[in-house]
Amino acid sequence: MAAWDEQQQKGGQAHKWRLWAIFAGGLGVGVLGFALFHFLIMDGYTNSLEMCISCHEMDGVYKEYQQSTHYKNPSGVKVVCASCHIPHGKGVVDYVDKLLDKVIVGGRHLYHHVVGTYPTAESFEQARYRLAQQVLDNMRQRDSKECRQCHSYESMLFARQDRSAASKHERMMKEGGKTCVDCHSGIVHEEPKEPSAQSN
Repeated sequence: MAAWDEQQQKGGQAHKWRLWAIFAGGLGVGVLGFALFHFLIMDGYTNSLEMCISCHEMDGVYKEYQQSTHYKNPSGVKVVCASCHIPHGKGVVDYVDKLLDKVIVGGRHLYHHVVGTYPTAESFEQARYRLAQQVLDNMRQRDSKECRQCHSYESMLFARQDRSAASKHERMMKEGGKTCVDCHSGIVHEEPKEPSAQSN
């Protein structure tokens, strides 16, 4: 009887160790999978300039970007598409925001590319005003968080800005009420005209 109890006890301990080994293995695979997903996909290929310009719809906006100071400038800092079009941040909420944006907005872009919504440069240009407003609305909802990743009021040297810009930036820093893209849209990409204005 004692031998039976001892055997049962050893079997129970072995079962517990097997469960812990399965749990630890699953946790390790989960962490590794998340790390690969994060570094290769979330902050890897899907953030790359090469991926963003791989669709023909981006040909025109890519050429505009190449003429901007975000592409080439005296300091040599190059800002890529994801820098301005993907939410940033370090917290869990920021990460979820980024993931949702990539799934929803990125998924919408992929869908329109696959179904051929904009087969020509002309068809893309016709939709451009509406598409630009969607991007600006997203940025306003996040208080231009993408811009503030690089440009912060606290780091600005107001004395080196022209008087009008310095005055506006200082006022916005104190009072709020506007966000970066309310004054600074059309810097990287040409601002598309409203459809009614195009027909005149």
